[in-house]
Amino acid sequence: MRSFSVTAVALISLAAACGGSSGSNVAQQSGAVAFASCMRFHGVPNWPDPNSGGVFDKSKLTSEQLGASDSRVQAAQRACQHLLPDGGSGPGAAEAQQIKAQALHYSRCVRSHDVPNFPDPGGDGRIPDPASLGIDQGSPKFQAANQACGKYRPPYMPSNAAYNAYARTHG
Repeated sequence: MRSFSVTAVALISLAAACGGSSGSNVAQQSGAVAFASCMRFHGVPNWPDPNSGGVFDKSKLTSEQLGASDSRVQAAQRACQHLLPDGGSGPGAAEAQQIKAQALHYSRCVRSHDVPNFPDPGGDGRIPDPASLGIDQGSPKFQAANQACGKYRPPYMPSNAAYNAYARTHG
């Protein structure tokens, strides 16, 4: 199974950026819905709809699952990126700082719930993939911490349900 590109992950992260108010969340979600429709229109037939927070399930974003080649996905992204928040240019400095603070709060919360080796966000403000550090996201201990800390969870970190769905199809 191939993932399509780092560019796509960046664009998905942009769609997942945190908004401060419910109005910005609604705008973010509607922009993500428009982005999904645009991606399908531009030859990526299986591009998923976002969840209610405007976030795409990245476990469904492989070339194989999308039904399109990497080059087709990239061309569609270029055609549709204007529909993402800030035209796909990424969060501003204040929003990036808010996302980093949220990630740090989540990391501290997870550690306080008996997952002592959970990492802080890196210099880019993102928490490294827990699996790359030997953390089993399917373990009862991690899942309990992830549930307890859900209100701080950054949008790019999967919920237990999203992780379990991904693990079932990729296990």
